[in-house]
Amino acid sequence: MHPAGQFLDMHFYQLYGLTFQSTFPISDLVELSSPEPRSDVTIQLVNDGCMSDYIPQAVAQQPIAIQINPHDALVYLQNAGVFIIQGGCKIVLVASQTAKQAQISQALLGVVLAVLLYQRGLYILHASTATIQDTAIAFLGDSGAGKSSALAAVIDQGFIGVADDLTAIQISAGHALVYAGVPQMKLSAAAAHQLQLTEKTVKTAPESTFSFCSKNHSDAVSLQHLYVLEYGPNWSIERIPQQQALIELLRFSGLKSVLPMRDRYQFTQAAKLANHVSLYRLKRPRDLQQLPKIAQFLKHHIKEYTSR
Repeated sequence: MHPAGQFLDMHFYQLYGLTFQSTFPISDLVELSSPEPRSDVTIQLVNDGCMSDYIPQAVAQQPIAIQINPHDALVYLQNAGVFIIQGGCKIVLVASQTAKQAQISQALLGVVLAVLLYQRGLYILHASTATIQDTAIAFLGDSGAGKSSALAAVIDQGFIGVADDLTAIQISAGHALVYAGVPQMKLSAAAAHQLQLTEKTVKTAPESTFSFCSKNHSDAVSLQHLYVLEYGPNWSIERIPQQQALIELLRFSGLKSVLPMRDRYQFTQAAKLANHVSLYRLKRPRDLQQLPKIAQFLKHHIKEYTSR
């Protein structure tokens, strides 16, 4: 039993299959209606901390600095503050004096969360993910390849959103599992207009950010298909050989910019993932009018794959 009053001024959230307990509210997330008896991760704001106790003055002049290992990590973002991530179960924030809540939330739900999930043994992909009939698919691609637009298009056609930009994968016992992440995506006004998004599927929010209804955060879904998005003259899907698939998974790792190039754990996880999922190269015309077609194209491909 918890002492009376222990949960006063605490905020509880579920994300990536985990329960978070925070000493401050996190914008962009919906709080649980009642406190959980047990939390997987605690987030603590240190009000009387001084950033100079954690980083030298020369580092403080930089926009970002990261020191990371599987057990302890420090992430410094000039417009947010210092985040200390411990053992995949605790985040301590020493906020900068000028930090705004939106900046703290963006950092926390981005690179900081990615580092924490890495510490918990998950493989992080820079990918947008959705599910259909208990099968998860993910979109990979370079910046501007249309990952978020593809996610919005399939959600509009009956898929259920899982995560945009940050997909965390649990690889164990021959399965690759994903859990629901932050239920928001960034989308251009042109793509949103072309899809004629309505409040039934996605509701607009400021700064071209859209929210979507996602899977239950405690439910895991099997990830089976990953599509590397590229533009081409015609619609096509081709299987990527396993050796090349490993290279693609490492190329689109969500932490490749902050982990050593030869991080053994990342390589091992990517190799396991390449054994459990199928990677494809999906080419499509650079034509927003054809964007809604992607959902039917993928439904046909998934049906064809499962009928073999």
